[in-house]
Amino acid sequence: MAAASALTPVARPSSALVTDDGSRLSHGMKKSGKNKAVGLSIREISDEIAWLAPESTAESWDNVGLLVGDPAWRTSGVVISIDLTAESIEAARRKGYRLIVNHHPCIFPRSKGISRVTPPSLVFEALASGIAVIACHTNFDRCALEVPHGLAQLMGLKLMGRLVDEPSGALKKLVVFVPSSHTDEVHAALSGAGAGHIGRYDECAFVTPGEGRFRGGKETQPFIGKPGALERTAEDRLETIFPAGLEGEILQALRDSHPYQEVAYDLYPVEQGPAREGVVRGLGYGFFGDLKKPLELKALSSKVIRLFEASGALVTPSLRPKKRVERIGYVAGKGSSFIGAALKAQCDVFITGEAGYHDALRAARSGMTVIELGHRESERFFLSTMAGWVEGLGLKTLELNTPHQIMMS
Repeated sequence: MAAASALTPVARPSSALVTDDGSRLSHGMKKSGKNKAVGLSIREISDEIAWLAPESTAESWDNVGLLVGDPAWRTSGVVISIDLTAESIEAARRKGYRLIVNHHPCIFPRSKGISRVTPPSLVFEALASGIAVIACHTNFDRCALEVPHGLAQLMGLKLMGRLVDEPSGALKKLVVFVPSSHTDEVHAALSGAGAGHIGRYDECAFVTPGEGRFRGGKETQPFIGKPGALERTAEDRLETIFPAGLEGEILQALRDSHPYQEVAYDLYPVEQGPAREGVVRGLGYGFFGDLKKPLELKALSSKVIRLFEASGALVTPSLRPKKRVERIGYVAGKGSSFIGAALKAQCDVFITGEAGYHDALRAARSGMTVIELGHRESERFFLSTMAGWVEGLGLKTLELNTPHQIMMS
């Protein structure tokens, strides 16, 4: 597991967000001796994971969060795996852990009830054993910036941006009216929650001065003026953009930082797609970037197989091959829908778990090589990253990656 552990920073703050420059924003569930002794509730752990990877950033078809178990149960440790398996349940029993955190949801699609789960025995077995199950899937892929930053470092490339398969609707615009005395405070709060990223720039906003007018009713407690009186005050119109999936977090930051009893704001859909460059939490998947030292395809393939600890890879070479490749794209899991985004980013090679024959051939005809590592292998860095999040809460972890598919020669 040496490659996987390289993605987990040592002694990092427990609840922190990785920003687009790789730094971390502090957010802390305070650890204590009591927590270490009796563990944390499933609800506390679930809430912390949801803060780091908001469930609202998951795809609409996904099923994430606490899927099995009682939020009030407590645990001192967590088993982390890609899928819910008999091995992960047995490991949790053996360790006395009451929580398994999976990448893939064990109840899917979300419209299916527990009686329709396949195979049903695993969900029922976890429940009967008093073991809760949390899924952190596409919300993790969009929000865990440790993965693109860490992989870029391990692969020796300059990280340039993320891959977005459906750019339209990815962004929203917030317009809020703030008393000029609090504009900077509100702007800082919104930026800290993830607003204001445009390409490689952050804290982007536009401020226009003006006059606000309002009258509070008899039962109000206005920040400015008196109830029943028409007030006029200097206000700023503050505008910024944010990833659509972070709307809940952005609006909460707005309410927490704004001094008014009632906050006047507007939300608008943004038609244009996000800037191609820049790594933003909640926006896009994987990454693309340039190798600092271009490599021959064979050398790159060998390096990637070792890094992901795969038993091999299916390679569909470009029909317009280059002597050395430089720009690399990567998306974990099933990446066929991102081939167009990788081509648009002018990638020489696209690395993913699975792409499918026709999509890989389409990429090859367009001049891009596709390397398929296997679905599970391509997602292996979920394990070490999630372990880092959980260990930051003072809990023990066990990483378990039971293979379901193997390559045979």
